[in-house]
Amino acid sequence: MTDVLAAVRDPQRLAALRRQVLLDTPPSETFDRLTRLAARVLDAPVALLTLVDEDRQFFKSSVGLPEPFASARQTPLEFSICQYAVAANARLVVEDARADPFLADHPIVRQFGVVAYAGDVLVFGGHAVGTLCVLDVRPRAWSEHELATLTDLAATTVEQIRLHRIERLLARRREAGGLPLTRFPV
Repeated sequence: MTDVLAAVRDPQRLAALRRQVLLDTPPSETFDRLTRLAARVLDAPVALLTLVDEDRQFFKSSVGLPEPFASARQTPLEFSICQYAVAANARLVVEDARADPFLADHPIVRQFGVVAYAGDVLVFGGHAVGTLCVLDVRPRAWSEHELATLTDLAATTVEQIRLHRIERLLARRREAGGLPLTRFPV
């Protein structure tokens, strides 16, 4: 666990996360659309767009998340499976967490009945800042087709985050008296 925390709290990774300027921002239809799509096409009751901070995971978007997490839009790291994908900077797939010696006693498994997990990392500047993931309360043998779909949706999420950041930068430039958007080719 120490190695996971060290990777999650890596200053360069945290800087990459903060550059996205998404922590503690309100829900967005763009990102909600992606989590709804992930839940629907992967037939999962829960889909999340998580951003893993140094001591919590923030849900930029969620579908099917139970209370109190849905309203809080975050959990402490101790409730996060996504932190392991972020620490490894790689997709994480769990078919049955109850049978996994590392996850069987995890609070999200014990207290909330999460059994299956598939999460693909959102990478910026070589650093995983969060995941697009799906959760299920039953064991799942995730197919290659499902995992490829999740990878495509995660890549689309990364592109949407990049577009969101560019839009914010252009708006800031406009507010500061820079070139209006009409001067840019369409």
